[in-house]
Amino acid sequence: MSLQGKYRDVSTKQTTRHDREDSFYRAGAEVRVTQSMLSPAGLLTPEELDLRWRLAVRDRLASVDLQPTGPVKRFGSVEELDLGDLLITDWVCPQVEGTRGRNAARHDDDALLLFAANAGQQIIETSDETVILRPGTVLIMSTRTIGRFVIPDHLAKRTVRVPMSALSPFDTGGGAPGCLLLDTAQNPLANLLHGFLMSMDRHHIGQMSAAEVEGARNALLVLVAGMIRASRPHIGDDELQLFRRRLEDWIIDHLAGGPIRVADLAAAHSVSPRTVHRAFASTGDTVGAVIRMHRLAAARGDLVNTNLCIAAIAHRWGFCDASHFGREFRREFSLSPGDYREAHGCA
Repeated sequence: MSLQGKYRDVSTKQTTRHDREDSFYRAGAEVRVTQSMLSPAGLLTPEELDLRWRLAVRDRLASVDLQPTGPVKRFGSVEELDLGDLLITDWVCPQVEGTRGRNAARHDDDALLLFAANAGQQIIETSDETVILRPGTVLIMSTRTIGRFVIPDHLAKRTVRVPMSALSPFDTGGGAPGCLLLDTAQNPLANLLHGFLMSMDRHHIGQMSAAEVEGARNALLVLVAGMIRASRPHIGDDELQLFRRRLEDWIIDHLAGGPIRVADLAAAHSVSPRTVHRAFASTGDTVGAVIRMHRLAAARGDLVNTNLCIAAIAHRWGFCDASHFGREFRREFSLSPGDYREAHGCA
């Protein structure tokens, strides 16, 4: 993570999710990240190396304030292994601690983070609990969650960053959990998810066709959604939960029909707008966010699986025009619709 100029020999294979030039500000000076910084680690200056790690964490996971701890014992690495819009990363981490505050959680994109460790441990403290990621566990967190973490020694882990729009077609019983740790020895579904995730390697994914990559992506999402749904505690209002699912089904059925308003949902189900808002709030969501996620998920499906032009896809799924669709899509996936189709299209 943050190395403060100490780790000169870190070996990384990192490119940011953003295809534009990024800039950070530190101590009043602007530091620009260019392709020249993606040279072998031995050629990096201490400041470039520190910035490179911060960008890796920000782009592959979420914004975190990072600080190194203890003496330098081992070097770290970052390696990408993606399935479409699912950002899979292998990390070898030095001793470090980090804090994620409310400001970062408020400004970052809404996503789900999945962690599995190969060696070592990571201690995560939220406002509600403290959990320890170690080999044999699976951790799921929302980017809405704030708190701090500590890596007391060498840690090797695999992470997956899942945009919420990618998960929206799959039934999780609500939004992403704040912090969910499962022991694979005690939870068969968590064990299955862990095995599937850790079995993927660069060689196998590199040999897959675009359609096969899409199939593997969806298989991983099915397992993640099923584990979240099965792990949800009983909150004592089954009727409200079932109603929320009916509302979401109605949204999916009417995405191609134009704008969807809370008043439309309320009228279709003979309830007040307040009841609609309450149903979504019960799982930490808003109506607008859920509609947006489903529109983007449907549009992404057309980009990957059809030859429809981008303007037609935008019109089909309720965006104002191709420009509006492009802005929303880039915000979620960090690529334009055209670039995303070129990279991941199956049709």
